[in-house]
Amino acid sequence: MSDDLISTQQAADLLGVRVATVYSYVSRGLLHRAGAGRSRQDGSRFDRAEVAQLAARHHRPRGGVFELTVETAVTSLDPQGRLLFRGRDAGELAEHSCFEQVAEIVWGEPDPPAVWPSGTTPPIRYDDATRCDRIRLAVQSAAITDPDRTSLSASHFRAAGRRAIMTAIAALTPSAPPPAPSVAAGVWSALSDRACHPDELRAVEVALGILADHELATSTLAARAAASTGADPYLVMLAGASALAGERHGAASAPAYDLLVAARSGSAEIDDTPAGFGHAVYVGNDPRFDVLLSAVGRVAPDVVGTVDELVVRVGRRHGVAPNVDLALAALSLATDLPRDAGAVLFMLARLSGFVAHGIEEQGHPLRFRPRATYTGRSEDHSGSGPT
Repeated sequence: MSDDLISTQQAADLLGVRVATVYSYVSRGLLHRAGAGRSRQDGSRFDRAEVAQLAARHHRPRGGVFELTVETAVTSLDPQGRLLFRGRDAGELAEHSCFEQVAEIVWGEPDPPAVWPSGTTPPIRYDDATRCDRIRLAVQSAAITDPDRTSLSASHFRAAGRRAIMTAIAALTPSAPPPAPSVAAGVWSALSDRACHPDELRAVEVALGILADHELATSTLAARAAASTGADPYLVMLAGASALAGERHGAASAPAYDLLVAARSGSAEIDDTPAGFGHAVYVGNDPRFDVLLSAVGRVAPDVVGTVDELVVRVGRRHGVAPNVDLALAALSLATDLPRDAGAVLFMLARLSGFVAHGIEEQGHPLRFRPRATYTGRSEDHSGSGPT
C-alpha cells in the first residue's frame, strides 16, 4: 500500500471514531475514498493527508475552550448552519410538529404514546422560587414518587422524561392548573393569564421543538457525565438543568430581552458584544434563530423589525451574528410573556435532549475523566511549617 493511502481502520484511528463513522463521513462528503483494498474485508483506502486535515478540523483548539469529542446519533450540528435531529431537519420538525413529537424523535422512541400523562403539582414551597427553580424542584419531586426511579433502561428514561416535563409544567403555577392539551399549551397557561392566539401557540411550539437538543452543549455534557456514573434519569436531567441555568447558556435570553426593550425605546448600548449574539460553534447565523424569528414574525412583525435593526447595528459594530437567545427574547416581547419565559422554554425543552443523551451513554464505561494542568504553588521544601 502506498504511504499516502491508509486503510479504513487506520483512518478511524486517526479520527478517533469507529469504522462505521468513517463511512458516514464518506456519505456526507467529508471524506472521499481513494481506492479499494484487495478484498472486501480490507475495506476502502483513504488519502492520509485528507484524513489528517479532517482530524485537525474536528479537533482544532479554540482559545480558552476545552474540546471533547463524543460519538452520538442524536443530533448533527454543522457549523455552517445545519441542525438535524436523528437525521431530520430540526427546523422543519419544529415548524410542523408539536413538542411531544419532536421529543419522541430525539429519544428514538419506536412506539410513542398517543398522549403524554398529565402532571401533578408537586409539594413545593413557592416563596422566592424562580420558575426555573420550580422546574428543577419538580424534576426531583417526580423522581421521589417514581417507584422505578433507578431503572436505566431506555424505555424508563423516556417515561421519566415525560413524567418530569409534565410535572414541571404543573409546578410552574402555585395552584393546580387545568389539564392542557399539549406541552406548549400547558407552558402558555403557566406563563400567561390570557387566552393564546394560534400563531402564538405555534411560536411556542417552534421554540420548544427547536431547543429540544443541540449536540454536546455544556449542559448536555454535564448530563452525559452524570449518566456515565450510573445516575438515574432524573439526576441526569437535573445535572443538565443545573449547568443550563447561567446567563452564558440557557438563561441568556433574559439580558437579550432587556436589550430588545432598550432597542425599542432607542436607548440600547452595544459597546460590547451583547447577549443574544455570537455562538461557540456556528460561523454564521444560528439556524434556530431564523426558524424561531420566522414564527415570531407571524405574531408581531414590529418586534421582528426591531430585531432586524439591532442585528444590523451589532453586525456592523462587532461582526457577530444573532443566536437563538435573541429569538427567544423576541418571542417573549411579542407575546407579552415574562422576561424569564425564554429560560423556562429552554430548560423544559432541553430536558428531552438530556434524556436522549442519557440513553445513549448507557453501555459506556465511566469515561469523563479529563486531566488538569496544575498551576498552583509547588511543594515547599524549606522545612518550615505553616505560618
